[in-house]
Amino acid sequence: MDKERFFIQSLIKQGVTKKLGDDGVVLAFDTWNATQYPNISNINTNTPNAKYLKAHKQLVIASDGFCEGIHFRREWLSLKDIAKKAMLVNLSDIIAMNAIPKYALLSITLPNLLAFEILEIVQGLAYIAKKYNVVFIGGDTTSGQNLAFHLSIIGALESKPLLRTGLQNKDLLYHTGKVGQSLYALKWLLRSGKISRSKRFLRFIEPTLREKFIYKVASFAHCGIDISDGVYSELNHLSTLNHLGIKLHKKSRLSQLSRHFLSGEEYELLFAIAPKHKHKLMRIAKSMRLHIQPIGYASKRGKKYKTLLWH
Repeated sequence: MDKERFFIQSLIKQGVTKKLGDDGVVLAFDTWNATQYPNISNINTNTPNAKYLKAHKQLVIASDGFCEGIHFRREWLSLKDIAKKAMLVNLSDIIAMNAIPKYALLSITLPNLLAFEILEIVQGLAYIAKKYNVVFIGGDTTSGQNLAFHLSIIGALESKPLLRTGLQNKDLLYHTGKVGQSLYALKWLLRSGKISRSKRFLRFIEPTLREKFIYKVASFAHCGIDISDGVYSELNHLSTLNHLGIKLHKKSRLSQLSRHFLSGEEYELLFAIAPKHKHKLMRIAKSMRLHIQPIGYASKRGKKYKTLLWH
Protein backbone atom coordinates (compact mmCIF):
# COMPACT_ATOMS: atom_id res chain seq x y z
CA MET A 1 0.00 0.00 0.00
CA ASP A 2 1.19 3.52 -0.82
CA LYS A 3 0.82 4.92 2.71
CA GLU A 4 1.57 8.51 1.70
CA ARG A 5 -1.11 8.53 -1.00
CA PHE A 6 -3.64 6.79 1.27
CA PHE A 7 -2.99 9.28 4.08
CA ILE A 8 -3.32 12.33 1.81
CA GLN A 9 -6.47 11.07 0.09
CA SER A 10 -8.05 10.25 3.46
CA LEU A 11 -7.25 13.74 4.73
CA ILE A 12 -8.74 15.34 1.61
CA LYS A 13 -11.99 13.42 2.17
CA GLN A 14 -12.30 15.06 5.60
CA GLY A 15 -12.73 18.45 3.93
CA VAL A 16 -9.85 20.16 5.74
CA THR A 17 -7.41 20.63 2.84
CA LYS A 18 -7.07 23.04 -0.06
CA LYS A 19 -5.47 22.34 -3.45
CA LEU A 20 -2.94 19.72 -2.40
CA GLY A 21 -0.62 18.50 -5.15
CA ASP A 22 2.60 20.46 -5.00
CA ASP A 23 5.12 20.02 -2.19
CA GLY A 24 4.87 23.76 -1.54
CA VAL A 25 1.98 26.21 -1.34
CA VAL A 26 1.88 29.70 -2.87
CA LEU A 27 0.47 32.39 -0.59
CA ALA A 28 -0.61 35.58 -2.37
CA PHE A 29 -0.93 38.79 -0.36
CA ASP A 30 -2.74 42.02 -1.15
CA THR A 31 -0.70 45.20 -1.24
CA TRP A 32 0.31 46.19 2.30
CA ASN A 33 -2.23 48.62 3.74
CA ALA A 34 -1.80 49.72 7.36
CA THR A 35 -5.41 50.95 7.59
CA GLN A 36 -6.61 47.38 7.03
CA TYR A 37 -4.49 46.17 9.97
CA PRO A 38 -4.70 48.82 12.72
CA ASN A 39 -3.18 46.47 15.28
CA ILE A 40 0.14 46.46 13.40
CA SER A 41 0.10 49.98 11.98
CA ASN A 42 2.79 51.10 14.43
CA ILE A 43 5.35 48.65 13.03
CA ASN A 44 8.40 50.37 11.58
CA THR A 45 7.97 49.59 7.88
CA ASN A 46 11.53 50.69 7.16
CA THR A 47 13.04 47.60 8.76
CA PRO A 48 14.52 45.02 6.35
CA ASN A 49 11.91 42.37 7.15
CA ALA A 50 9.00 44.78 6.75
CA LYS A 51 10.38 45.98 3.43
CA TYR A 52 10.70 42.37 2.34
CA LEU A 53 7.06 41.61 3.14
CA LYS A 54 5.94 44.76 1.35
CA ALA A 55 8.00 43.93 -1.74
CA HIS A 56 6.75 40.37 -2.24
CA LYS A 57 3.10 39.65 -2.83
CA GLN A 58 3.68 35.91 -3.17
CA LEU A 59 5.52 33.57 -0.84
CA VAL A 60 6.07 29.83 -1.23
CA ILE A 61 6.15 27.63 1.87
CA ALA A 62 7.20 23.99 1.87
CA SER A 63 7.78 21.54 4.71
CA ASP A 64 9.55 18.19 4.77
CA GLY A 65 11.22 15.70 7.09
CA PHE A 66 14.63 14.04 6.95
CA CYS A 67 14.77 11.28 9.53
CA GLU A 68 17.28 8.69 10.69
CA GLY A 69 16.18 5.16 9.92
CA ILE A 70 13.93 6.35 7.09
CA HIS A 71 15.96 8.71 4.91
CA PHE A 72 19.44 7.90 6.18
CA ARG A 73 21.52 5.87 8.60
CA ARG A 74 23.96 7.75 10.77
CA GLU A 75 26.84 5.43 9.92
CA TRP A 76 26.51 6.22 6.21
CA LEU A 77 27.55 9.87 6.29
CA SER A 78 29.25 12.38 8.54
CA LEU A 79 26.92 14.43 10.72
CA LYS A 80 27.91 17.52 8.75
CA ASP A 81 26.96 15.85 5.46
CA ILE A 82 23.66 14.65 6.93
CA ALA A 83 22.78 18.19 8.01
CA LYS A 84 23.77 19.62 4.62
CA LYS A 85 21.58 17.11 2.82
CA ALA A 86 18.66 17.81 5.17
CA MET A 87 18.82 21.45 4.10
CA LEU A 88 19.29 20.74 0.40
CA VAL A 89 16.37 18.35 0.01
CA ASN A 90 14.08 20.93 1.61
CA LEU A 91 15.41 23.84 -0.44
CA SER A 92 14.83 21.75 -3.56
CA ASP A 93 11.05 21.95 -3.18
CA ILE A 94 11.15 25.75 -3.03
CA ILE A 95 13.60 26.16 -5.91
CA ALA A 96 11.70 23.68 -8.11
CA MET A 97 8.69 26.00 -7.83
CA ASN A 98 10.77 28.94 -9.16
CA ALA A 99 10.99 30.62 -5.76
CA ILE A 100 14.05 32.03 -4.01
CA PRO A 101 14.52 30.50 -0.53
CA LYS A 102 14.69 33.12 2.21
CA TYR A 103 13.75 31.78 5.65
CA ALA A 104 13.78 28.45 7.48
CA LEU A 105 12.08 27.04 10.56
CA LEU A 106 13.80 23.98 11.96
CA SER A 107 12.48 21.43 14.42
CA ILE A 108 15.28 19.02 15.20
CA THR A 109 15.36 15.89 17.34
CA LEU A 110 18.81 15.27 18.80
CA PRO A 111 19.88 11.87 20.16
CA ASN A 112 22.59 11.50 22.79
CA LEU A 113 25.45 13.34 21.07
CA LEU A 114 28.67 14.94 22.24
CA ALA A 115 29.21 18.68 21.89
CA PHE A 116 31.55 18.35 18.89
CA GLU A 117 28.97 16.16 17.14
CA ILE A 118 26.24 18.73 17.63
CA LEU A 119 28.65 21.35 16.31
CA GLU A 120 29.12 19.26 13.15
CA ILE A 121 25.36 19.37 12.57
CA VAL A 122 25.29 23.12 13.12
CA GLN A 123 28.16 23.60 10.68
CA GLY A 124 26.37 21.57 8.00
CA LEU A 125 23.15 23.54 8.38
CA ALA A 126 25.00 26.85 8.39
CA TYR A 127 27.07 25.98 5.32
CA ILE A 128 24.00 25.49 3.13
CA ALA A 129 22.11 28.38 4.73
CA LYS A 130 24.97 30.75 3.89
CA LYS A 131 25.33 29.35 0.37
CA TYR A 132 21.66 30.09 -0.39
CA ASN A 133 21.30 33.21 1.81
CA VAL A 134 18.71 31.56 4.05
CA VAL A 135 18.21 32.58 7.68
CA PHE A 136 16.62 30.54 10.46
CA ILE A 137 13.72 32.34 12.11
CA GLY A 138 12.35 29.72 14.50
CA GLY A 139 11.69 26.08 15.30
CA ASP A 140 12.08 23.64 18.16
CA THR A 141 14.68 21.31 19.66
CA THR A 142 13.81 18.03 21.34
CA SER A 143 15.67 14.96 22.57
CA GLY A 144 14.98 11.54 21.12
CA GLN A 145 16.46 8.22 20.13
CA ASN A 146 17.02 9.11 16.45
CA LEU A 147 18.31 12.19 14.67
CA ALA A 148 15.53 13.94 12.73
CA PHE A 149 15.17 17.23 10.88
CA HIS A 150 11.79 18.79 10.12
CA LEU A 151 12.20 21.95 8.07
CA SER A 152 9.78 24.53 6.76
CA ILE A 153 11.29 26.77 4.10
CA ILE A 154 9.80 30.11 3.04
CA GLY A 155 10.68 31.43 -0.39
CA ALA A 156 9.82 34.49 -2.47
CA LEU A 157 8.38 34.47 -5.98
CA GLU A 158 9.81 37.06 -8.34
CA SER A 159 7.64 35.78 -11.21
CA LYS A 160 5.09 33.03 -11.82
CA PRO A 161 5.39 29.80 -9.81
CA LEU A 162 6.38 26.57 -11.55
CA LEU A 163 3.68 24.13 -10.46
CA ARG A 164 3.05 20.45 -11.11
CA THR A 165 -0.19 21.32 -12.87
CA GLY A 166 -0.10 22.96 -16.30
CA LEU A 167 1.00 20.03 -18.45
CA GLN A 168 -0.60 20.21 -21.91
CA ASN A 169 -1.18 17.61 -24.59
CA LYS A 170 1.92 17.15 -26.81
CA ASP A 171 4.20 18.96 -24.34
CA LEU A 172 7.79 17.73 -24.39
CA LEU A 173 9.23 16.32 -21.16
CA TYR A 174 12.86 16.59 -20.04
CA HIS A 175 14.96 16.21 -16.95
CA THR A 176 18.16 18.02 -16.08
CA GLY A 177 21.46 16.21 -15.57
CA LYS A 178 21.77 12.44 -15.34
CA VAL A 179 19.84 10.17 -13.00
CA GLY A 180 20.62 6.83 -11.41
CA GLN A 181 23.56 7.69 -9.16
CA SER A 182 21.55 7.82 -5.95
CA LEU A 183 20.15 4.32 -6.43
CA TYR A 184 23.66 3.08 -7.20
CA ALA A 185 24.97 4.69 -4.00
CA LEU A 186 22.11 3.30 -1.93
CA LYS A 187 22.73 -0.24 -3.16
CA TRP A 188 26.44 0.17 -2.43
CA LEU A 189 25.67 1.36 1.09
CA LEU A 190 23.32 -1.53 1.76
CA ARG A 191 26.07 -3.93 0.70
CA SER A 192 29.15 -2.36 2.26
CA GLY A 193 27.89 0.34 4.62
CA LYS A 194 30.35 3.01 3.45
CA ILE A 195 30.83 5.38 0.53
CA SER A 196 33.40 8.04 -0.31
CA ARG A 197 32.94 11.57 -1.65
CA SER A 198 33.95 10.40 -5.12
CA LYS A 199 32.01 11.60 -8.17
CA ARG A 200 29.90 8.45 -8.45
CA PHE A 201 28.53 8.90 -4.91
CA LEU A 202 28.36 12.69 -4.68
CA ARG A 203 24.78 12.93 -5.97
CA PHE A 204 23.59 10.88 -2.98
CA ILE A 205 25.73 12.75 -0.44
CA GLU A 206 25.22 16.33 -1.60
CA PRO A 207 22.61 16.84 -4.35
CA THR A 208 23.18 19.60 -6.89
CA LEU A 209 20.21 21.94 -7.16
CA ARG A 210 19.60 23.61 -10.52
CA GLU A 211 18.36 26.99 -9.32
CA LYS A 212 20.00 29.12 -12.04
CA PHE A 213 18.56 26.95 -14.79
CA ILE A 214 15.10 26.80 -13.21
CA TYR A 215 14.92 30.58 -12.87
CA LYS A 216 15.77 30.85 -16.58
CA VAL A 217 13.20 28.38 -17.95
CA ALA A 218 10.30 28.89 -15.53
CA SER A 219 8.84 31.68 -17.68
CA PHE A 220 7.99 29.24 -20.48
CA ALA A 221 7.93 25.83 -18.75
CA HIS A 222 4.38 24.52 -18.30
CA CYS A 223 5.08 22.46 -15.18
CA GLY A 224 7.95 21.10 -13.12
CA ILE A 225 8.79 18.79 -10.23
CA ASP A 226 12.02 17.85 -8.49
CA ILE A 227 12.97 14.18 -8.75
CA SER A 228 12.81 13.01 -5.15
CA ASP A 229 11.08 9.64 -5.65
CA GLY A 230 12.37 8.68 -9.10
CA VAL A 231 11.53 9.73 -12.67
CA TYR A 232 8.80 7.10 -13.05
CA SER A 233 7.15 8.17 -9.81
CA GLU A 234 7.23 11.87 -10.75
CA LEU A 235 5.86 11.09 -14.23
CA ASN A 236 2.95 9.30 -12.56
CA HIS A 237 2.35 12.36 -10.36
CA LEU A 238 2.26 14.69 -13.36
CA SER A 239 0.01 12.30 -15.29
CA THR A 240 -2.51 12.04 -12.45
CA LEU A 241 -2.58 15.74 -11.61
CA ASN A 242 -2.98 16.83 -15.23
CA HIS A 243 -5.27 14.00 -16.44
CA LEU A 244 -2.91 13.18 -19.29
CA GLY A 245 -0.82 10.21 -20.26
CA ILE A 246 2.94 10.32 -20.80
CA LYS A 247 4.68 8.37 -23.53
CA LEU A 248 8.42 7.77 -23.33
CA HIS A 249 10.82 7.99 -26.23
CA LYS A 250 12.30 4.64 -27.26
CA LYS A 251 15.71 5.68 -25.91
CA SER A 252 14.14 6.57 -22.58
CA ARG A 253 12.40 3.19 -22.38
CA LEU A 254 15.81 1.53 -22.54
CA SER A 255 16.57 3.15 -19.19
CA GLN A 256 14.31 0.54 -17.62
CA LEU A 257 17.17 -1.91 -18.10
CA SER A 258 19.52 0.13 -15.93
CA ARG A 259 16.71 1.15 -13.54
CA HIS A 260 17.82 4.78 -13.72
CA PHE A 261 14.25 6.02 -13.74
CA LEU A 262 13.59 4.24 -10.43
CA SER A 263 16.31 6.21 -8.63
CA GLY A 264 15.03 8.65 -6.02
CA GLU A 265 16.81 11.47 -4.20
CA GLU A 266 18.23 12.79 -7.46
CA TYR A 267 16.78 16.30 -7.07
CA GLU A 268 17.17 17.05 -10.75
CA LEU A 269 14.24 18.91 -12.34
CA LEU A 270 11.62 17.08 -14.40
CA PHE A 271 9.72 19.62 -16.51
CA ALA A 272 7.57 20.13 -19.59
CA ILE A 273 7.61 22.73 -22.37
CA ALA A 274 5.65 23.39 -25.55
CA PRO A 275 7.39 22.03 -28.69
CA LYS A 276 7.85 25.58 -30.00
CA HIS A 277 10.24 26.34 -27.11
CA LYS A 278 12.57 23.40 -27.77
CA HIS A 279 15.33 25.46 -29.42
CA LYS A 280 15.09 28.14 -26.76
CA LEU A 281 15.54 25.47 -24.09
CA MET A 282 18.56 24.01 -25.87
CA ARG A 283 20.20 27.45 -26.12
CA ILE A 284 19.78 28.05 -22.40
CA ALA A 285 21.11 24.60 -21.49
CA LYS A 286 24.09 25.02 -23.81
CA SER A 287 24.93 28.45 -22.37
CA MET A 288 24.93 26.92 -18.88
CA ARG A 289 26.77 23.76 -19.97
CA LEU A 290 23.97 21.69 -18.49
CA HIS A 291 22.89 18.33 -19.90
CA ILE A 292 19.17 18.13 -20.69
CA GLN A 293 17.69 14.68 -21.23
CA PRO A 294 14.55 14.37 -23.40
CA ILE A 295 12.19 11.79 -21.90
CA GLY A 296 8.98 11.78 -23.87
CA TYR A 297 5.80 13.75 -24.42
CA ALA A 298 2.34 14.26 -22.97
CA SER A 299 -0.48 12.40 -24.65
CA LYS A 300 -4.20 11.88 -24.22
CA ARG A 301 -3.36 8.24 -23.71
CA GLY A 302 -0.58 6.72 -21.69
CA LYS A 303 0.18 4.33 -18.89
CA LYS A 304 1.33 4.32 -15.31
CA TYR A 305 4.91 3.27 -14.67
CA LYS A 306 6.04 0.83 -12.02
CA THR A 307 7.96 2.58 -9.28
CA LEU A 308 10.31 1.76 -6.44
CA LEU A 309 9.13 2.86 -2.99
CA TRP A 310 12.04 5.10 -2.01
CA HIS A 311 11.01 5.81 1.61
